[in-house]
Amino acid sequence: MSIKTSKNYGIFGEQPHIVVLGAGAMGCYFGGMLMKAGHQVTFVDINPEQIATINLQGVTLDTDDGVYKMPANAALAEDVKLSADLVVLFTKTIHTVAAMESIRHILTNETIILSLQNGLGNADKISPFVNPERIVVGTTLVPADLTGIGHVVSHGPSNSHIMDSILQKPIWLMNLSEMLNDASLTTDIDPEIMSVIWSKVAFNAALNAICAITGSVPGGLSPSPAFKALARNVVHETVVIGQANGVVLDEGYIWCNVEMAMREHLNHKPSMLQDIEAARSTEIDAINGAIVAAAEKVGLDAPVNRTLFQLVKLAEQVALNK
Repeated sequence: MSIKTSKNYGIFGEQPHIVVLGAGAMGCYFGGMLMKAGHQVTFVDINPEQIATINLQGVTLDTDDGVYKMPANAALAEDVKLSADLVVLFTKTIHTVAAMESIRHILTNETIILSLQNGLGNADKISPFVNPERIVVGTTLVPADLTGIGHVVSHGPSNSHIMDSILQKPIWLMNLSEMLNDASLTTDIDPEIMSVIWSKVAFNAALNAICAITGSVPGGLSPSPAFKALARNVVHETVVIGQANGVVLDEGYIWCNVEMAMREHLNHKPSMLQDIEAARSTEIDAINGAIVAAAEKVGLDAPVNRTLFQLVKLAEQVALNK
C-alpha cells in the first residue's frame, strides 16, 4: 500500500495530480513507483480492456526491492475531469499529437509535460498544447517488461536524464527531479540533454531498425560481420548529422553501447521488431526518419538512415496487410 506523502514539491505542492499517458510497461512502472511514493496518479489509455483490468486488479511492480501490488485508477482521456499538475508522456511518438489532443481539457497554464519518449522532435509535437517553457524532455533506461496488464517486472539499475526543452533550468525542474528521485526513479538534470537524446537515437537507429528489417534479435545477427559494419555506418552517419545540427556527440561512447548490446542483449527483442511482429506501426519516423530530416535541414544527405527508414516502412506495410 502507498503512504500519502506530505512533502511539498514547490509548484507541485504536497499532493499533485499526476497523469500517466500510456499504460504500457514504462507508464505502469513510472506511475506505479510514483503511487508507491504516495502520489495521486491517473493512468490514461485508449484500450478499454486495459483500463478495466487496471481498475480491477491495480498495478503490480516486481522489482529488486520486492513485489508491490497497489490499487490504481485508469480511464479514457475523456473521462478524466481533474486537471493535471504533471503529465508523464509514454505514448509512441506517432501518437503524441492525438494523445495530447485527448487531454487538452485537463491541461492548465501550470501543467508540466514530461516526455521520456524515444526519438527526436517530441517537444515540437507537444508545444501546440502547452507553453514550451513547461515542457521537459529526456531519456530513460529502465529494464521494464509487462507480464500482464498492469504487471511490470523490472530488475537491475535504471536512470533518467531530463531538462526543460528551452534549456533554462527553472527552479521547478529541481522540484520535479526531487519528486522522481524520492520515488526511487533515479533522475539527473542534464543541461546537455540534446547530446543524450541524440546518442540514444543513434543507438536505436542502428539496432532497432536492423533487427526490425531482418526479423532477428541481435544474437541471430552477431555472427555476421555485416551486422557490425552496417550498425557502425548508422552510428557514424548519425553523429555527423547531429554535430552539423549543433549537438556535441561522442561517437566512441555511442559505439561502445551498441557493441555492449550486441554482446549482452543477444536475445532482447527491440521494440520495432516487436511492432513488426504484432503488425503495429513503428517509431521509425521519429528515429531514422528524423535523422534524415535533420540532415536535409543542414544540407546533408543520410543515405544509410534513409535506406533503413524505407526498408522498415516496407516491412510495416507487409505486416499491416497480413
